[in-house]
Amino acid sequence: MVDLQSLRTLWRQATPSLALIAAVILMVTPLRLFQGYVPTPWLPLLIVYLYAVYDTNAIPTVVIFAAGIFQDLLYGAGIGIWATAYLAIQYLVYSQQEYLDGRQPRVVWAAFAVGAMIIAFIIYVLRSFLAVGFQPLGPLLYQLFITIAVYPLVSMLFFWLRARRVMAEDRER
Repeated sequence: MVDLQSLRTLWRQATPSLALIAAVILMVTPLRLFQGYVPTPWLPLLIVYLYAVYDTNAIPTVVIFAAGIFQDLLYGAGIGIWATAYLAIQYLVYSQQEYLDGRQPRVVWAAFAVGAMIIAFIIYVLRSFLAVGFQPLGPLLYQLFITIAVYPLVSMLFFWLRARRVMAEDRER
């Protein structure tokens, strides 16, 4: 017989990883936001960052690596580019965990902006290296700007879902 409580616990533990995989799939889906004028933000990067800051054990590093490789395969990018990017943002957050802990949301947003710029540089260098030539910088910077601009909306959704999870856990106790 299946224990319903164990299934709920397992679902809650798997939700962050599933959200990351869903974000990867959404990232490679050809969305035409605002008739194609707005690129899809780096949602997986946002998810990795938010969980690394606020719930460090929610997504295992191996899942982050696998999501990056999965995105590389779906995106047609060089294998390892997005895996490197996601692991780098996780490492950046972990290295600054003491500073970010308890900070105001705008400070965490500014830290994300700095981290996302570092990640954009890493992506640019890796793509240019794999293409054996400099890649256009404009589209990458535009997508970076959109990702940083969308951060407050994604973080509001993150905190709303997190509050719902905590309330559900409290009701079960």
